[in-house]
Amino acid sequence: MSIVVYWLTQGHPSVQAFADDQLLAALAFAESRRKARDPQGAPLHQHVVINTELGDSVGPAGVSDELPDGYSWTKSHRGGPPESGNPPKTLA
Repeated sequence: MSIVVYWLTQGHPSVQAFADDQLLAALAFAESRRKARDPQGAPLHQHVVINTELGDSVGPAGVSDELPDGYSWTKSHRGGPPESGNPPKTLA
């Protein structure tokens, strides 16, 4: 169970689980919940969400301190230091 669709129906929570290889089925299921309407045209379900934790895409918790060769990016002054009297440079 790595993909889960959650939704509310008249305030009551519901859940449907899917295996890693059933992403398309889970997406279609969630879309059908979002599109479902009562005879008056009001939505039948609210807060339809998908949560995934795919085994092939999730690594160990934490952040690696090892950087690839030549990698020196930092968030501070990413476009260069600010110039006196001018706004900071950005990549945009």
